[in-house]
Amino acid sequence: MRSGSWITLVCVSLLLAGCGGAGKSKPTGTVSGKVTLNGKPLEGGSIVFFAEGTGDSASSSVLKDGTYSLKHGKGFSVPAGDYRVALSPVNVDAPAPDPTDLMNNPKKYEPNNNIPEKYLDAKTSGLVAVVKAGSNPNTDFDLQ
Repeated sequence: MRSGSWITLVCVSLLLAGCGGAGKSKPTGTVSGKVTLNGKPLEGGSIVFFAEGTGDSASSSVLKDGTYSLKHGKGFSVPAGDYRVALSPVNVDAPAPDPTDLMNNPKKYEPNNNIPEKYLDAKTSGLVAVVKAGSNPNTDFDLQ
């Protein structure tokens, strides 16, 4: 065996050895649902899931019909586990407004201040979710 082939074989073996065991990734799931306030769709704002014990989070803007689909990092898969949930009056996915549009349409950029204060903090909201591996549709919340 030539020395170049030997080095390649050793490198490939080391890479394969590093792919198992401790490097296993945690199961993930996708999460979507609807947020309502007194039975009507919450129009705007954001929903944020905070993982119990890890400090990890995932968020989504709440659309005009109250629906959301969580994002974690650059994708839509969220680590499986227990989460506390909070809402924010600000749309997390909104691009920075065009200054001219902001001047001409200020109401378009106002936060959703209809969210009751207790739901703004995951510690006081009382909202919880369990994310299981795979699809988690209909993870709905009705705010009172």
